[in-house]
Amino acid sequence: MKRTATCVCGQLRVMVEGEPARVNLCSCKDCQRRSGSAFQLGALFADGQLEAIEGEASCYTRTADSGRSIDLHFCPTCGVSVYFRAEVRPSLIGIHAGCFADPGFPAPSHAVWTERKHHWLALPEVEHRFERQSP
Repeated sequence: MKRTATCVCGQLRVMVEGEPARVNLCSCKDCQRRSGSAFQLGALFADGQLEAIEGEASCYTRTADSGRSIDLHFCPTCGVSVYFRAEVRPSLIGIHAGCFADPGFPAPSHAVWTERKHHWLALPEVEHRFERQSP
């Protein structure tokens, strides 16, 4: 299955093939701020699944609580962060699942930073749950 993630204006697009290796629901404070929501969904795909990145992207590098870097690639026109690269998983590309705008997208398999989730947020059933970062 081919999937395309885009920013809101459509200028930045990422195309991948197949199912994600994992989907993280992250409740860390940086992801809350980045997404403007109580959590963010990051779909991780192997580099071999990446078919193309089209359009111009700007990059913001931040340091995670683990001390490792995360490169967030976003559209310079509309500001939407579409994909990311995490130092901890260099052979995977992360794509913000909301950018697929697909209600049939796979559910999260991992919940991370659950100790920082909003008290009213009921987490879905996941295979792996971590109070902080996953190993």
